[in-house]
Amino acid sequence: MPNIREQITEFATRLNVPAVGGGVIDATGSLNYEVVGVCRRGDADQEATRVKRDDLWHIGSCAKAITAVLYARLVEEGLAAWQTPIASLFPDLADQLAPEWQQCPIEDLFVCQAGMRANPSRTEMLKAYADNRPLPEQRTGMVQWAMQDAPRTPGKFVYSNLGYMVIGAAIDRITGSSYEAALQDYVMQPLGVTSLGFGPPPRICGHHSRLRLGSLMLFAGSPAAPQKVRSDNPAMFSSAGTLHLSLPDWAKLLHLFNSDGGDLLTAESIEHLLRIPTGDGMRMGKGWAYADLPGIAYGQQGSNTMWSATALIAADRRRIAFVVCNDGRTRVLGNSAVLAAALLEETSAHVS
Repeated sequence: MPNIREQITEFATRLNVPAVGGGVIDATGSLNYEVVGVCRRGDADQEATRVKRDDLWHIGSCAKAITAVLYARLVEEGLAAWQTPIASLFPDLADQLAPEWQQCPIEDLFVCQAGMRANPSRTEMLKAYADNRPLPEQRTGMVQWAMQDAPRTPGKFVYSNLGYMVIGAAIDRITGSSYEAALQDYVMQPLGVTSLGFGPPPRICGHHSRLRLGSLMLFAGSPAAPQKVRSDNPAMFSSAGTLHLSLPDWAKLLHLFNSDGGDLLTAESIEHLLRIPTGDGMRMGKGWAYADLPGIAYGQQGSNTMWSATALIAADRRRIAFVVCNDGRTRVLGNSAVLAAALLEETSAHVS
């Protein structure tokens, strides 16, 4: 078996990452994984402060592929459709949304080509941190804000957290409950995933960078205590990326994509989730994108600026590697893809 522990230890030491987890899932669902490091930068390397195999890790925007899995389940159940116009999913807001959204199918939100802004404004973000209403109500307010104006540039790729928040609000209405409850009912319970939560994990701290220049996160920074309000994005970001879970549970979700959907989805639904629109420039499927690395078919990455997560599907579609780090630096996120690719390369010789 590949020495995953050696590789992730070298990675953690070279990049000064407090903790790293990494593993590979084969086509049978067998998982080989390791974790190394400590919960907080500066902790002594002793039993009480080391990360453990059953710890929970934040996966950032890798949650988008999980939201897409949920929607695919709703489609298979006959409760939803990919081509439903976005605005029609919010009949209670009909007089508050720009009519142009009636021409835009919800599928365009999943592939970030709907003309939706990338993120809420800073003002809306700050308001969201202080909002204590139930999450469906919060998401309704964000839909009103996001869709009061016509789509900006339909058909153009704009990576959009806001779009996935609108998807969460649509799922609230489709299921008559909440995105969070639907995720448990339609995906997590059938797969036997028991560790899912939202917001910062309770034990391991994410870590800020010391300097932020636009989207660049530079220099190793301080821990973000889980109990602090801004140790994650606001709670209504859940469908866009506030999920945490154990690595074996994340592996169950990733395994859907190298098992033709397992017992949860049809093979046709998996192909639909991985399908990437044609055209020039950046493009992605429903949480996955083509990976510009040798031997890799698809990849996904996520970060809330305090954590980094990467998953890669091998070109043969039989193996998936993942890497998680409690460090949000741009350098860490970029190199985690290289590490995940190395894990896949090393395991390729062990696949018959």
